[in-house]
Amino acid sequence: MNFITLNVRGIGETHKVEWVRRLKLKHKITFLVVQETQLSDANLIDVVECWGSNDFGENRVNSTGRSCDLLSVWDNMMFSSTEIISSIHYLINIGTWIGVNCPSIFANIYAPQSAIDNAALWGELMSTNLAKYGIWIMMGDFNSLRRPDERFNSIFCTRTTSDFNHFILETRLIDLKMGGHHFTCFKNEDLKLSKLHRFLVCPRLLDIIPSVSVIALPVDLSHHCQVLLFSSQWDFGPSTFRIFNSWMIRDGFEKAFITAWNNFAGYGTPDCYLAAKLRHLKDGLKRWRATDYRIEEMELKNLRELMVHLDSEAKIKLLN
Repeated sequence: MNFITLNVRGIGETHKVEWVRRLKLKHKITFLVVQETQLSDANLIDVVECWGSNDFGENRVNSTGRSCDLLSVWDNMMFSSTEIISSIHYLINIGTWIGVNCPSIFANIYAPQSAIDNAALWGELMSTNLAKYGIWIMMGDFNSLRRPDERFNSIFCTRTTSDFNHFILETRLIDLKMGGHHFTCFKNEDLKLSKLHRFLVCPRLLDIIPSVSVIALPVDLSHHCQVLLFSSQWDFGPSTFRIFNSWMIRDGFEKAFITAWNNFAGYGTPDCYLAAKLRHLKDGLKRWRATDYRIEEMELKNLRELMVHLDSEAKIKLLN
């Protein structure tokens, strides 16, 4: 299974629904958790459109006061929920993970900002963790840090950090190392950066799937990163031929297209002639792309190096 956690405002908006669906399909997500911060009723979220089909299971928790709507959605072919434990700050699904001979417990977390409420939450989750045996995966917005370097340009609270680290130690959960972005929450209005999102898993998960990994994707339609946990290695099979809109603005595309189209010589019935001409066009574009791909990869490499440099600079000083 592949998991994703999203903290997003206004997921009822059409463009954000489409964004969630693209993420789900692109990364082959089988368990999705959302912390929605601007709905009065989680039932307003169009899960069918977000998921892209009707074949899913779901649970929701409506917000109360300053809390957050919680939504968990999963692929019925991969997970079957048999028990639910919920509060305004967490939504826990206990059930069967197909192919795993052990109860699976997936927790969608949105921790409060208050240090007192935060500590109370860890106490509740610790009790539930001790009472429920299984493969635990906690994911979401924990609103707590583990080290001073997980926050920039804001006050570091030693109390919440101590409580959070104590909780992880007592539950024997593992804070999986995260690839991608170092910070997961970006508040542009005051340039505050912090690492609030993560996946905490029990050692049993790593015994079953040693290759599990976590990555924070770039910020998109939310000021929070989308964080993914991959529990399987993907095999996409043979590459298919597609024309991307972005190719059309790259140098050489138009010339390669026109040259291949005009230089075709063939025969046969109209349908066979057209099919052969399209194959010839495809071959011409593939030859152009073989050269352009190396150029594009170099451009992407330079941009990634710039992003890493800026991320490093943001840890020590304000960026203009």
